Amino acid sequence: MDRDLPEVDPVEMIKIRMEDFGFNTTTLAKENGDKGTVSKVLNYKQSLSLAMIRKFSHLLKIPAERLIKEYPLKKAI
Repeated sequence: MDRDLPEVDPVEMIKIRMEDFGFNTTTLAKENGDKGTVSKVLNYKQSLSLAMIRKFSHLLKIPAERLIKEYPLKKAI
């Protein structure tokens, strides 16, 4: 659980830490309040909000500065 954090985009970082802690989308939704939004973020369809960055940083023990990095979103078809 305390492995070094790799240099990956914020979404991959969240996924890695979810695995480290045994969390799933529902776990993050309980912290954030909306499973649909969490799912969109994890599927690169929506950016992390400042509120999510704060909550996920605390929950997943990820420095907030690692979560504020820009990353590409998938375009809707």
